[in-house]
Amino acid sequence: MLKRFLPIPAFLLSCSVLFAQPGNNAAEFFKQGIDYKNKNMLPEAMVAFKKAIKLNKNYDSAYIEIAIINVKTDKIDSAIFNVKKAITINPKMAWAHTTLGTIYRDSKPNYDSALLCYMAAVNIDSTNKVIYYSIAWCYNTKKDYKNAIRFAVKALDLDNTYRPAYAELGHAYNASKKYTEAIEQFKKNIAVSIVDLPIYYSGLCYTQLNDKEAALKQYKELKKLNEKMAGRLLKAIDNMK
Repeated sequence: MLKRFLPIPAFLLSCSVLFAQPGNNAAEFFKQGIDYKNKNMLPEAMVAFKKAIKLNKNYDSAYIEIAIINVKTDKIDSAIFNVKKAITINPKMAWAHTTLGTIYRDSKPNYDSALLCYMAAVNIDSTNKVIYYSIAWCYNTKKDYKNAIRFAVKALDLDNTYRPAYAELGHAYNASKKYTEAIEQFKKNIAVSIVDLPIYYSGLCYTQLNDKEAALKQYKELKKLNEKMAGRLLKAIDNMK
């Protein structure tokens, strides 16, 4: 079984000060809120973000920050409400759609809803590898491996070294038993840049195809890059029937 990475709720950790809007005291309160959040002073951060909203009711980023604190304090329904408020204010805010998708993925599991949010985000921002990875993760969880493969590849097209996408890709290929197709895809990735994970997954695929010679070749290449990972591959090779 190919090892799959656990999901990473990256967007809930976004450095959202990049999204701060201009505006006298509201922006200052927002900045204070970010400073408090970064120091894990969540009650103080919440007060600051609410003050920003009081001065600027359309401060979409402040609503998102409040939602992030809601998630951290296990107030999931409030988080959803606040993110939706931000989306109402700014429907073209990819970060808001992604945050809502991550809430539906991790905190209040509803993978169909998460996918709708991530798809909305990727339609706004098609250059974000984490969104494509998140879509692949959801499709893998729904056992829709064809789409999981498609979106994991899209993430890797943006960053050929992006490890979480390789995990989703490896999981989808293994679960759907598309070992030959997987090897061809991993060859393409290795041609772009030498990365340990596609070599590792290729080796595992060769073990599933009972091609010990090819698996050992991958092991030798992998040993040059990652001895620990190579050891795992060798164990799989030794367990071949």
